[in-house]
Amino acid sequence: MNINSSRNSLLRSRTLRSARRSRVGQILSSRSSTRTSRTKSTSTQRTTSSSLAGSKSQTKQIALYEKVESSSNAIQKNVNKMLSIGRMTYTDDETGKKAQENDKEIMVKYINDFVSDLNNVQSSLTDIGGSANLGYVKALNSIVKTNSAGLKAIGITVSSSGELSIDDKALGDADFDKIKDLFSKAGGFADKISGKMDTIEDIASKTVTALNKLYGATSTYNKYGTSNSYNNAYNNYYNGKYYNNNSDWYF
Repeated sequence: MNINSSRNSLLRSRTLRSARRSRVGQILSSRSSTRTSRTKSTSTQRTTSSSLAGSKSQTKQIALYEKVESSSNAIQKNVNKMLSIGRMTYTDDETGKKAQENDKEIMVKYINDFVSDLNNVQSSLTDIGGSANLGYVKALNSIVKTNSAGLKAIGITVSSSGELSIDDKALGDADFDKIKDLFSKAGGFADKISGKMDTIEDIASKTVTALNKLYGATSTYNKYGTSNSYNNAYNNYYNGKYYNNNSDWYF
């Protein structure tokens, strides 16, 4: 037997096995690298999508609170104008009658704006959710319900959800004194709504400021609730400054 020939055959076999192992290792490494790359890519896509969704949610919440702030402010200004008309006196001559007709036309416009803004406030607070927001909606609905008969008498009806709607013809034909009793009288329907709006506007304004400061770093807020990190950050921001927030207060 040729010893050198046997050794050469053994070396060739070992070389072939080593080459195969190396090739297999390269293939496995390549596949692993591809899977890792795909995993990272998918993870990045999910993170980006999540961030965009969170950003949109946060933007929506701020927009809703700004709408509440703007509409509640408009109601207060509107009611002040209507109260001014309620303090007017008219003569019995043609000049006085003409003045009343003009003031009634102005009142009808103010009432349309009032109803639109009130519906905006209620729908926005309901959309945002939270016990305090829904508490405000309930308080507003209570005032509306108490005055529903008087409102209906001048062409304003109330839905089951508390939304007001106007029959323009009925309102235009309604008795001016009945209109003034509801919208131009101190302590009347519109004046009570305005009183609630003073508080709602103040809280909404402070909430917008808080959201602008807190969103992005610690907030994971959406309309269905807040994370602990958000509540903690909110408490840190407000404790000792405006009021304490121990639950989901206005959020």
